Amino acid sequence: MKKPLSILILILIFSCSGRKYKTIDFGQFQITVPENWHKYKSNGIDSYVGGIITNTNDSLNFDFGMYSGDLSKSDFPMVYDSIGLAELTKKELELLPKTKHLIVEDLFYADVNFKEYLQYQFVFDSVDCFRAKIITPRNKGFGGTGIHIDSLTGSKENYDKIGIGFYGWYLNDKVQAEFIKALKTLKFEKYCE
Repeated sequence: MKKPLSILILILIFSCSGRKYKTIDFGQFQITVPENWHKYKSNGIDSYVGGIITNTNDSLNFDFGMYSGDLSKSDFPMVYDSIGLAELTKKELELLPKTKHLIVEDLFYADVNFKEYLQYQFVFDSVDCFRAKIITPRNKGFGGTGIHIDSLTGSKENYDKIGIGFYGWYLNDKVQAEFIKALKTLKFEKYCE
């Protein structure tokens, strides 16, 4: 009885993992993504930029160079006065009611613990041979999801530091999970020795 049950469990496991993947080569790095995601090219001014379009038409954009940004360093609290609300995009205003946020009369006089309303959370993980910061929004779907690796090569002191930021914005749960899974497959063969 144990043998047929074990075979049935194995069949179920392998049939559920039927999603197909492919590796996209961007020259400086490779990433493994769902088969129906596609590479796109873009022109950068001071860095190498490009990205991926998902099957749900989300754009996942990377910036590879000296000035690649760390999204978690622009982690502003989701506390708004009338001016802050007016600066939100149409998409952000649409998503705002589903988030943990606060609207106040005046930001300068508000008695608020702003840390409770930060937009992002992050964890450090190893990606290929580098320490990477995986960044996700605290409120599902509101903001960016992605990765930042501060330095693949070079140093800030010598003005030759190269890093990468790779982000997608306002992703649904499924795309966000697939994107994070893909980010953990990043390979930097030219930079890992």
